[in-house]
Amino acid sequence: MALAREVQDSASAAVLDGADVRYIARTPITRVMSVDIAVGTRLPAHATSLGRVLLADLCPAQRPAQLATVLDAAVLDATVLEGVRRDGFALVDQELEEGLRSVAMPIRARGGRAVAAINVARHAFRGSIDDLRATIVPALRRTVQAVEGELSVMTEQMPRNEKTPRSAAE
Repeated sequence: MALAREVQDSASAAVLDGADVRYIARTPITRVMSVDIAVGTRLPAHATSLGRVLLADLCPAQRPAQLATVLDAAVLDATVLEGVRRDGFALVDQELEEGLRSVAMPIRARGGRAVAAINVARHAFRGSIDDLRATIVPALRRTVQAVEGELSVMTEQMPRNEKTPRSAAE
């Protein structure tokens, strides 16, 4: 992932899988201290920046089922997820793991629905939260725009009957 090389931090992509996020791509940056996450790893969505941007995009009727395992789901939804919806990104500061900060943005399909998310994870000693906002968020935004552009082109090139999602019954 070019994003990881640009910011010199690990970058990942994930999708919402029930109440978890499932990693679908990852480019780690080798350091003395590293987080061991591989493609296929699942983590609780509410505790990750990737999961929070995907949860924030769900319609209100879908959220209770996704947040059923969270002790104070109403507070998470009303405060944290509302902030994510407003800001367009999620920042998690040492909540999942001490010393680890991450920021994520959703990847949206042509209709505007979040279909995946991309994040950058950084050790807290490498910079402040303000630094993360000032340097990582713009790089992440450029990457998301590029991916969404590619997704749009790919969707345009698909045969008409493949553009609409198939139902679970099919």
